[in-house]
Amino acid sequence: MERENFYILLELSIDPPETDPETIESAITRKQSEWSRMRNHPTKGLQAQKYISMIPEIRRVMNDPDLREKEAAAAKDSNVKDKTDKIAEIDRHIDILMGKGYISKEDIVRLAQVHEIAENEIQDRIRIKKDEKYTRIDQQLSLRMAKGYITEEEINKLAKRHNFKPEDIKSRVYNPMLKNGKTKTPSAPRQMDRSLEKSIRENLKIVDKKSLYDFLSLHESTELEALQEAAIEKKKQLASAGKKDARVTAGNTLAGYCVTIFKNEETRIAYDISLAKSRLAELDSDIDVSGFNGKIRNEYYEVLVRKAMDFGMEKHEAERYIKDYCKRKKWTIEPPKGTKRKLMMVAAGVCVLLAVLSTAGFLYVNHREEQAINRQYEGLIARVDASNNVDEQVSALRQFIQSHQGDKKYEALVDDARRRIDIRLSKKDEKQYAEMSSRVDSWLRDEDFDTAKSQIADYLETNPPAQYVANARKKMAEIDSMAEKRDFEALSRIVIEADIAEKIRALTDYIEKYPDGKNLSQVKDMLNDMGNEYYIYVENALEKAEADKNWEECEALARGYIELYDNSHADTLKGELARYRQNIRQEQVFQALQQKATHAGEDYVRARRVYTDYLKAYPNTPIKKRIDEEVVRLDRLIRKAEAERMKNQLADMIRSSGGRFIETGEGVVKDTETGLMWTLLDSAATADKPCMPFDDAAAYTEDLSTGGYSDWRLPTATELSNIYKTDPAFPVLEEKWYWSADSYSGYSEEWYKIVDTITVSPGGKAMETRRDSRECGVVRAVKD
Repeated sequence: MERENFYILLELSIDPPETDPETIESAITRKQSEWSRMRNHPTKGLQAQKYISMIPEIRRVMNDPDLREKEAAAAKDSNVKDKTDKIAEIDRHIDILMGKGYISKEDIVRLAQVHEIAENEIQDRIRIKKDEKYTRIDQQLSLRMAKGYITEEEINKLAKRHNFKPEDIKSRVYNPMLKNGKTKTPSAPRQMDRSLEKSIRENLKIVDKKSLYDFLSLHESTELEALQEAAIEKKKQLASAGKKDARVTAGNTLAGYCVTIFKNEETRIAYDISLAKSRLAELDSDIDVSGFNGKIRNEYYEVLVRKAMDFGMEKHEAERYIKDYCKRKKWTIEPPKGTKRKLMMVAAGVCVLLAVLSTAGFLYVNHREEQAINRQYEGLIARVDASNNVDEQVSALRQFIQSHQGDKKYEALVDDARRRIDIRLSKKDEKQYAEMSSRVDSWLRDEDFDTAKSQIADYLETNPPAQYVANARKKMAEIDSMAEKRDFEALSRIVIEADIAEKIRALTDYIEKYPDGKNLSQVKDMLNDMGNEYYIYVENALEKAEADKNWEECEALARGYIELYDNSHADTLKGELARYRQNIRQEQVFQALQQKATHAGEDYVRARRVYTDYLKAYPNTPIKKRIDEEVVRLDRLIRKAEAERMKNQLADMIRSSGGRFIETGEGVVKDTETGLMWTLLDSAATADKPCMPFDDAAAYTEDLSTGGYSDWRLPTATELSNIYKTDPAFPVLEEKWYWSADSYSGYSEEWYKIVDTITVSPGGKAMETRRDSRECGVVRAVKD
């Protein structure tokens, strides 16, 4: 972004970014006033006028959420860059001041003032720089201790080179120290076991760490006690990890090694020596690869020197080490290009002197062409070796082969390129197989056979070479055998200790998992022997499931037994299976009816019709009883809803009747003329039946509890007649007749009972009638 960032220009919060429109507009207004005051300033005027002209653009960007978000991100990037540049400048000043071997308090104060930051931030940077310097020193100490000890002279040289006191260097040494003038070297230190070294290297590759120190995130000079504490803490963290993948398993293994190796100085020194030797061995391997036709090109030599310096060597030490190694190999190192140019000029002069010999001239031209081809190829090899990516190396070599295949001048080099490709691919394949094997072995130690097999399956999907495919499949078969052995041993214990259901489940799981297992016949015999015991279990389970009307459970139990056994018990269950399935179907039908009725909501009449329509279609259905129960339930709800409607309607009519009748409680009306209290709703609205005979009516009033009262009774004919005949009368919604308490006995072939009743109708007069007590009438209860 070439223009000024608007967040920075307006001095708004960047982390978190300011997004409040009012705050942003306030900042723009404030800055606009500030720039307006500065527009005539001799030096800042032009800048202020420029900012004023940008105000419309500022508002456009800062009021658009997407553009504002991009502006905030750019502001953060700008701040990070500014901070990085500032840190680089501070570090440069610290390096200068540390040249005298220390930094004083006055230096820290001055740096803080110059860079306008707190003194503790300067101290933090000094500490970081010292840590970096100590890391470099630790690398150089590690290489020197590869022989098992270090001399006092080597310590003094390191101290002088890095402006440290010798005592500071000695405090970071854990190997024996040989004093100046002492000729006898200390006894050979303890060596680390080769298999342990290999295991550490393989597991470090999985977690992508360079050493056990790197794995613990500590310096190589860390105190032994601190290393031990870090190792124990690391092991605890990994042990509690929820996901057990290859990295976690490798980490657990490395944490265990750390606990053991950093337990005492002797084992720690052994590891430090092993670490140093591995770094030198890596450098030796790089030198071997760089050699071609008994010499190392100068550009290869410079790459090797840089790599040795990365390991911790000084430049002169790296040069001496590589030259000594080449001397032992009887190799030569090509001189720098300037020297070579002089030699070539001399050679050219000699060629001119011999130009008279045409044959010699021809040979010289061919030789020069061959040299150019070799140099071209050696340059390619240098670039290939400088890459750490095998695929990139192979790709570059294949491009060379494709470009020069069939050209006799390049025939030897093409063959060499093919050889190098084969070596690299072979090493890559070997490494991939080794890493896979290491991961598999880790899972096998935990007896996690399924994960181990999945690791092999993933590896086989990468299409490895045939030899590794065979090895991987062999390992897969071994794991299957190990898993079957473990599972069979567990199965044998289950068959003795567990209940019958768990036994059957374990046996069937084994048969399904190992259809070709070597113990399959024995497992099937176990299963057959349990036929009677399992049938008893199924019978008991079926009894409970039938009582609970859990027909799915019944069907599953019966079907499970039939699938396992072919005996008389299975034949019995086959007959029951059809019944269970019929019951399941009927249950599904009933649930579908319930769901359909539920969709009707509070329209209970429509919901009732769902059930009655089904009964009309299937009058003999096995679920008739359950449907009838639902119909009764819905009838009750219908009456309840109707009663509520009637209650509200009657209450409205009473309130507008002139005050004779008043509501005194929930469902209770008082006749102010007589003082009697009546139920607002009659039995037709509140009882389960719309009408009832006289004896039931008497029992109904005796059991009635309405409005908090329980002393209700049947009214006399006079009491009933009074509320309906005397205006203003009790409201009537529909024609019906009510029982009174007045009854008489009579005889006609048998004794019978006659009861006085009152018939009412909307807008009509009440009429008294005598009826047989066995007829069906309605009750309106009264209390004194």
